[in-house]
Amino acid sequence: MAIFNHLPSFRQITPVYAVCVIMIYTWTTLWFFWSLPSWLFYLNLGEVIVLYAYISVINLLESLLVLCVPLGLSVVLPQKWFRDSFVSRGASLVILGLGYAMFLALQLRTSEAYPGALLKVWSIALAVGAIFLLVFMAGKTPLVKKVIEVIAQQATILLFVYLPISLISLFIVLPRVL
Repeated sequence: MAIFNHLPSFRQITPVYAVCVIMIYTWTTLWFFWSLPSWLFYLNLGEVIVLYAYISVINLLESLLVLCVPLGLSVVLPQKWFRDSFVSRGASLVILGLGYAMFLALQLRTSEAYPGALLKVWSIALAVGAIFLLVFMAGKTPLVKKVIEVIAQQATILLFVYLPISLISLFIVLPRVL
């Protein structure tokens, strides 16, 4: 199919996926350990493990969904714009996009401190525009491009930790769901 000709190689997709995994799994693990002391008052160890299994499966699905954004841009945009610098631009898109989502999540924790200006159409459009500008500049600036590519390549080592945990979690969750 013609769509597969526009996709980057597996060697280019893996580092970008590793950046997705690190950001999503680390964010969720921090919140898990933040909530763990209160859960221990009413959950036993087995229930906490099952809860973490559900969280890991959701993280796996969420990281694959986030990976679809740079892959979709790689298919839609011209090859010179995105696919030729897929690792640097894809990883920077994931870092900036998830970083902005994490910032919004921290701002929207309570309804009393609801920051209405952050969710106006103009502020979201400005943030998305700034993210895309920085992403394309990351692919053009040699030093930034090299730093992001090295970070993304080094991040792949954590796939050997997080993916087996997710697969084991999947075997724990699937019988409970089906």
